[in-house]
Amino acid sequence: MRCPYCNEEMICGAVQSQREIFFTTRADRTWLIPALAKKDEIVLSSHNWSKPTCIAYHCPACRKVIIDYSVKSE
Repeated sequence: MRCPYCNEEMICGAVQSQREIFFTTRADRTWLIPALAKKDEIVLSSHNWSKPTCIAYHCPACRKVIIDYSVKSE
């Protein structure tokens, strides 16, 4: 994948967490109960009960990480 900021090749990897990984516009979102996600929140990770993971691309030049949440990790 090419970086949309600098057009350099990005490194494919994963972002992992101990809890579900999600995007929200509310920083105070209750993360303890994933099932209560609001309609405007986006769950980015798969395997949320064992090892929350999402495929990501890192650009060393720009120091950006991009998560394509249309792709679920296996």
